[in-house]
Amino acid sequence: MDDRDTAGTGRFEVRTFGKDALIYSAGNGLLVIFGFIQTLIIPKYLSVEGYGYWQLFLLYGSYVGILHLGFLDGLLLRWAGKDFSQIGGEIKPALGFLVFEQLAVIISLGLIFYILLKPPFQWIGLMLFIYAFIYNLVTFFIFTMQATRQFTLLTALAVGNGFIFLSFITPFFITGHTEYNYVIIAWMTAYVLYLFALAFHYRRYLWKGTSHAPSPTVLGKTNINVGVFILLGNFVFVIFWTLDRLLVSSFFTIEQFATYAFAMTVAQVAYIFMKTVADVLFPHLSMASPEQQTRAYQMGKRILIFCWAAFLAAFFPLTALVESYLPHYMGSLPIIKIVMGTVGLSSLVLILQINYYRLYRKQRQYLLWGITALATAVLLELIAIKMLGTLESVASVILISFCIWYIINGLSLRSVVQENIGKIWKDLMIMGCYFASFWLVLSFSTWLLAQMLLYIGFFIVISLIFFGTDLRDLLLIIRRNRYKCS
Repeated sequence: MDDRDTAGTGRFEVRTFGKDALIYSAGNGLLVIFGFIQTLIIPKYLSVEGYGYWQLFLLYGSYVGILHLGFLDGLLLRWAGKDFSQIGGEIKPALGFLVFEQLAVIISLGLIFYILLKPPFQWIGLMLFIYAFIYNLVTFFIFTMQATRQFTLLTALAVGNGFIFLSFITPFFITGHTEYNYVIIAWMTAYVLYLFALAFHYRRYLWKGTSHAPSPTVLGKTNINVGVFILLGNFVFVIFWTLDRLLVSSFFTIEQFATYAFAMTVAQVAYIFMKTVADVLFPHLSMASPEQQTRAYQMGKRILIFCWAAFLAAFFPLTALVESYLPHYMGSLPIIKIVMGTVGLSSLVLILQINYYRLYRKQRQYLLWGITALATAVLLELIAIKMLGTLESVASVILISFCIWYIINGLSLRSVVQENIGKIWKDLMIMGCYFASFWLVLSFSTWLLAQMLLYIGFFIVISLIFFGTDLRDLLLIIRRNRYKCS
């Protein structure tokens, strides 16, 4: 059977997808605001060392999703595009299996690491394993909402979680509790309340069982067998996305790690939007025909490049803010200049390429090439650290590594998305033009406003040259769907 036969045969509704993406993005826009406030508040009150430990918790917390062993990824693939009449009976046994599996894995690993680690990492490690249990249960409910396209409610709950976290850390700082321990406790407490809200929403499915549902053991085995390759593939991306911080935390001081981690908070702002579109895209793509999936890939890539290039302009007001408000993090600015490029390439990998590997059931192929690219990145990073030993060299290598991975994925997927090699290189050239103009204006003047206006001018010219026709087509699609809606 051709891989394309496994794809959806329905319709990719641009208007419905746009509505879901808009709602989800609007909510995540509020999360970006909350995240931006956190970026201003937390490093302002914590010491540089304390901020470094807080970022270490977040770094290693990004890996805890692997502990569900692929079960949740298999569920998302199994439930994507269905409604509650089809999956409602499976929610209770699926959650039961997840709880049992999580307790077995987390308690065993938690005891081992607690014995091996020394303070302060012992306490941080303990909190990480508790967080892992909470996080994976939250992810279970989030995946259920994504699969059934309940993006409005999911957005409201996510925004509430961000607001609660801010509400908890603010009193701590006001009352003089400025240690990183309190920030971690506030973070975990917010997630516990998030879990309670999700469980309350699904309470009718958690109390009622059905004789037609598979047993927890059958659900667990089936979904782990399917999801383990998706999980490993996603984990490759997570490692790729955090590799630079992982190595900086291993080879540099905690203060240098804090400086580098602060720079990455800028990328996290864009990452929230990337993850938003990726989460919304897959359930819709799963119902589309192969021809629509191909068109969505081509159009999506152009839109992502355009949005990334516009995002580069945020560097200039950010620089002014850091200089005036957080001068002890001025060392992060040269790193941010490089990281801005990584955002564009990683968005293409996360939103498009990974989703299309999943869509065409090419998880094993994606995993193989992902591991190859990751091994190359690790080798290049170690060489850069050994020879140059600077934070800027670490950031530069991860940018180059994402470029290599993007090319490998593009070549691997070109048969299913009907894209030739020339198109892959053309898109990289367009991104190169945007990024080169961004760096060029930084050398023209020391006046930030002049630099920003100059970059905006370059951005408009480059966009009209390469995307003039695409922008007109996009406007026509929007108008057509608006007309249908009315």
